[in-house]
Amino acid sequence: MSVALQGSLWRPGLPPGIYEEKPAVATRPLVRLDVAALIGLAERGPVNTPVAIDDARQFEALFGRALPGLNLPLAVRLFFANGGRRCVVVRCVDHRNVRTARLLLPGLKAVKGRSRRQVRIAARNPGSWGNRLEVRCRVVQRPLALGYDETSGAVLIPPDRPAVGATLRLLGRPTSPGGPGRTRIFRVAAADALSPDRQPVLAPQPTHPFLDRQLLQSAVELTLRLDVFLDGRLVESWDDAALHPDHPRYLPRLLGRRSASEALRPPRLDLTDPENPTAEADRLWGNGDDPWGSEYLRPSALLRDVWLIPGKALLATPAGQLLSAAEMPVSRRGRDATDTTERRHFFDPTEMDAHDVAEDADHRFVAFLSRPGALNALDGWDQAFPFEPVALVALPDLLHPTPPEAVIDSPQLPAEQPCFGTVCTLAPAARTDNALDYPLLGFDAASLRDAQHQLIASCETRGSRIALLDLPPGLRAGDVVQWRHALASDRAALYAPWLRMDAQGSARTVPPSAAACGIVAQLENEVGVWAAPANRPVLGIFARANDAGLPEPGFLFEERIDEIRRTERGLMLLGARSTSTDRDWTHLSVRRLVDWLKAQLAADLAWATFEPNDAMLWSAMANTARRRLLALFDAGALAGRTDSDSFFVRCDASTHTQADLDAGRAIMQVGLAPAVPAEFIVFRLLRHGADEPRIEVS
Repeated sequence: MSVALQGSLWRPGLPPGIYEEKPAVATRPLVRLDVAALIGLAERGPVNTPVAIDDARQFEALFGRALPGLNLPLAVRLFFANGGRRCVVVRCVDHRNVRTARLLLPGLKAVKGRSRRQVRIAARNPGSWGNRLEVRCRVVQRPLALGYDETSGAVLIPPDRPAVGATLRLLGRPTSPGGPGRTRIFRVAAADALSPDRQPVLAPQPTHPFLDRQLLQSAVELTLRLDVFLDGRLVESWDDAALHPDHPRYLPRLLGRRSASEALRPPRLDLTDPENPTAEADRLWGNGDDPWGSEYLRPSALLRDVWLIPGKALLATPAGQLLSAAEMPVSRRGRDATDTTERRHFFDPTEMDAHDVAEDADHRFVAFLSRPGALNALDGWDQAFPFEPVALVALPDLLHPTPPEAVIDSPQLPAEQPCFGTVCTLAPAARTDNALDYPLLGFDAASLRDAQHQLIASCETRGSRIALLDLPPGLRAGDVVQWRHALASDRAALYAPWLRMDAQGSARTVPPSAAACGIVAQLENEVGVWAAPANRPVLGIFARANDAGLPEPGFLFEERIDEIRRTERGLMLLGARSTSTDRDWTHLSVRRLVDWLKAQLAADLAWATFEPNDAMLWSAMANTARRRLLALFDAGALAGRTDSDSFFVRCDASTHTQADLDAGRAIMQVGLAPAVPAEFIVFRLLRHGADEPRIEVS
């Protein structure tokens, strides 16, 4: 124990005495590999933008309902029902054919000079969901007593309020005796720089009918309240919004700032032409660090320097004016590109038709131009959150084997059967309201297999992700063998069969990969990344989907397809194998353990980047790696009776060549024997000069 005499460790507020000196312990953060990326179709939400989701309700608030024909919402529910803690959701669309709903702010005019035009806004993101939006504008009038200096003829504005840019309504004397009073809209402007008192003034300059001491006492300050409704339900309210762009609470600025769901996407800094139609719309209203804007509305870029003037009807209506997007012309309605969406839209970067860009260029409602594809967009997440990288990837909407299930209003009755209920119908009761059918995502063996192979190739290229795939239903034994061998990889796992779950009273068929993602995350949280994600109940479902052609369990096991089976303990996931033909990488737990150790050691050894490349550095690096491996051995992640049987670490003269030393590379070789299987897997860690450590598997 190290102690210090009184006074030597004295701090203000502590009495004199003897205190134990405890040095601060630097703790290194642990890398977690339980973050799954779920990529697919949603009712609404930002396009090709990774959004962190921590529960199913948050997903619904940002991406909408689980409509028939959309697998992504149900996949997110399964992920959290089976133990997932965080997923990254990316919405994909057919960018050329999707449309964004556009509407107006009722009762307001955008005034700039002599120009008066309608106040145009749009739904925050594309899709037919925007056609269900409603907006209500209401002007709030607060009394504001102004003074008048008869000597100078100046209007005196209270020093505490209002702020520069505030909109005021003043009363004026009638033009003729007994005539109606006059009203006019003014704004508070900053004083001229040469003004001696630097007091704010009114603009435009008030004329004689408004320069009346008594009438100035009856002035009012105008602010706006905007209510946003979706399906008749209030979803957002913006209070005390200003009408002039000089005010910090200018309404379009409040709405247009980056929304919460788009906060991860940084502003583009390479745009020098302010009139460029491809410029990012959010940059007009603030930076990424500004408070979040509307999740439902996006203002026109033409509103950035206009004055919003309320009309007489709006001023005379205390309850405000309501406008529905359904009242807009058909050309302004939003629509989903259900008939043209293909599998390539899950991978390709965004691309827009030139006509659509020109149509909305001035307003910049097309806010998702030049975005990378969904998989490439995940790289931005990994860079922003290096200790929570995306480690699991699933595309639940890659296959839609059947059209959306019909929603049953009531049971169909025979024509001759009388009905005594309060609601009686003899007509067919099946309907598909709000169902989104994607015919180009049906079963096409070549297209589907190519898409899954493209996903695997992406995971292999990045070297840190695993693709969780869904075996399509209806395959025979020979087809299953060909399918699995075509997708053989140590970074892929194949799951079967599809599952049945309840979605607000209707049975829906969903792919199993999202449930497997949740189980993988749960095992990592409860045990560790080395735990095999198998022998766990699958929650949130009530049955397996009917797949009469699915081979028997022993066949699937030999073909390394992870099956969900009914047991005495319910529906269980009984497989944790990759599709690899390499015996070293048969088990997902081995692949994930090595991935985790690579990432964790790179984080642990970040300090080594700028150290002298000598024997002291090599010894320190080896000791750091050895401590991490001992912790794994104690936790039961490694095979062997002793630590020397379970792992080795070498970082000395034998692991370096003269060329390595000349280039400033420090190379450490690590070998470990995972608990299953019990063979050694060897990889090398290289330090490249001033670069961060890079680990390569040999």
